[in-house]
Amino acid sequence: MRYLLLLLCLQSAAVAAAPRVVTSIAPLQEITASVMAGIGKPETIIGGQSSAHHFALRPSHMRLLQQADLVIWIDSDFEAGLQRIAETLPAATARLELLPALGIDGEDGHIWYSPQLLLEAIGLIVARLGEIDPANRARYEANGAALADAIAAWRSATVERLRGRTPLFITDHDFTHHLEADLGYAPVANIHDQHDDHSGLRELGEIEARLRRQAANCLLTLDSPPAPLALEVAQKYRLRLIDLSTPPTADATQPAIIQRLQRLGSALLECS
Repeated sequence: MRYLLLLLCLQSAAVAAAPRVVTSIAPLQEITASVMAGIGKPETIIGGQSSAHHFALRPSHMRLLQQADLVIWIDSDFEAGLQRIAETLPAATARLELLPALGIDGEDGHIWYSPQLLLEAIGLIVARLGEIDPANRARYEANGAALADAIAAWRSATVERLRGRTPLFITDHDFTHHLEADLGYAPVANIHDQHDDHSGLRELGEIEARLRRQAANCLLTLDSPPAPLALEVAQKYRLRLIDLSTPPTADATQPAIIQRLQRLGSALLECS
């Protein structure tokens, strides 16, 4: 009994000593949680199905950021409300803004839909965690390698399942740019250039002309519920509406980010 109590105390102390990591959005939390498995659990500011593009920081979020040892976000434009985050963090807080760190200059911050960018992001997260918590560096590296293997396996399986098939889909906004660059699966059209329903609207006549030239099977959305225009286009052209925003289920057998990728792979197969 004394040994069990001692073990529990040691485990509690290890958890308490874990670095306090805050991520901006759920996919980054899922990636970082896999890297930190067995050491600690990162927190996220924009959880569930909340949109990163229509989000304002609350005092509770500011307190969370002020107490963090490491803050990870996509970039200062992708997450609304975080434009000045680098200026508001304490000087001692480590930070990782992923798009600049990845050398990406663009509006599409959905890097988790590219296996290659995911692997690069994992490397950056592992390195930054190792810097602030060198005692657990080997564990971060091992966890990162295991996650990278799982992502590579998903990529290979997805390419094989879709061999000889062409996913025919449109999106409610341009969130598959990195997917196209990595795996080559391009949308027939995007309804919006950006996430905001009131900016970047593509010419509706152009979208309909594309759909007449190349029929699509699905409309992929990250909005729940979908925007009215997306629903209208889906209904008019009899497109299956597939919502990719649903959070992964609590499945201890595989990382949440892998479940998110599997949902994408199933959607592409359904659209073929």
